[in-house]
Amino acid sequence: MRPASSRSVKVFSPRLSREQVLDVLRSAVGRLRARLPVRRVVLFGSYARGDFTAASDVDLLVVYADPVRQDAFAVVKKVVGLPHLEPHVFSESQFVAVEQGWKRPLAEGVVIYEETPAP
Repeated sequence: MRPASSRSVKVFSPRLSREQVLDVLRSAVGRLRARLPVRRVVLFGSYARGDFTAASDVDLLVVYADPVRQDAFAVVKKVVGLPHLEPHVFSESQFVAVEQGWKRPLAEGVVIYEETPAP
């Protein structure tokens, strides 16, 4: 015999709204720049598009000035501190090598910070 159904559905809402994620990222940029020579920070994926769910990660691209630092990923995770953060961290030279594959995600991304070149 089949167990009785409660006839209800559990709905899980996202832990953070898009606006909350953007606020956290914007406030973290200064602290991040104090620890890493950041050139670009871009939110991409479902939070950038606005179609996130409770299961969504917060996808973040961070590009920093060379040389390559072994601690860069850990620095970003610690400083930003968002739950379910999925950072994609590259030095400038590393990013140049993979940039073609990032065209589409960046086209729909939200730029949080981008260093402007000096005149």
